[in-house]
Amino acid sequence: MVNGDEPSGSYLESVHRGLRFARELGCRGGPVHLLVGISEGHGAAAAALDPGDGPSLRAVVLAAGRTRGDGATYLYMQAQGGAMSFARGRGENPAAEHLLVALLDQGTPGVLWALNRARLDPAAVRRAVLAAIGAPAGDLLIALPPLAPAGTMDRPPLAAAELDSRAWTALRWRQDHLPLARVRRRSDFDALSHLERDMAWRLTRRPGLDDDQRYSLLWHHADRVGQRLAQATPDLAGPGRRAGATAMASLRHRHAFLNLTAGWGTWFRNRQVGLRDRWFRLRTIRFYQGAPQP
Repeated sequence: MVNGDEPSGSYLESVHRGLRFARELGCRGGPVHLLVGISEGHGAAAAALDPGDGPSLRAVVLAAGRTRGDGATYLYMQAQGGAMSFARGRGENPAAEHLLVALLDQGTPGVLWALNRARLDPAAVRRAVLAAIGAPAGDLLIALPPLAPAGTMDRPPLAAAELDSRAWTALRWRQDHLPLARVRRRSDFDALSHLERDMAWRLTRRPGLDDDQRYSLLWHHADRVGQRLAQATPDLAGPGRRAGATAMASLRHRHAFLNLTAGWGTWFRNRQVGLRDRWFRLRTIRFYQGAPQP
């Protein structure tokens, strides 16, 4: 039975080995690294991934390097979430076997490619590991949690051609009417970035847009605004400052009450920034007259 919510034992060991392997390759951890981490452990999951006379999974991924081994955190987290849910549903502690089933059912191209190069049949591996934990071999694919929205974490945003046309048209209009001439100091640069981020968030909150669309629109708008700001005011952009999607990492959350744990100094600084942003908005509101609404 489940002893707690925190994974341990073979599950955690597999994850740690997979992350160490990703670091050896100089990339982020992804599903294929978890697969290698499982294969180098002990127990039924590792035995199911024994290639026999074929190359080891480590050798296969090492030979490909980052071409096939570059990680994707959003897929890595989905596989872990699926494994945890699978184990809980069976009243078991998460183990390497649950993680292997999740990776097989997720079926990312990198995992399937690595198995094929190691001469391992995914269906046979799945049957073996299910039998080891006493699960019926004919079970349906396990339920995986939804992926992180496109444009968040390291999941790429939707292509511009796939964006909702009405929302994107409204945002493109704003990009073409940015009050760049009013950006004369660093505080103006930041205020315009905040203004566009907040307005894009409002424009994408309308019904009918799913999270993939919403966050992809935000990503592309932040990228275009960042590029135009950097081109118009290169002295304000600062060295090494990404002129694009970094704004996505700082979407502001509005709080109705003061979070006392943050301290009065932080509160007053946030208040000052908010007042500065509102003043910049009042100074530039005429630039946005006639802005279309999606």
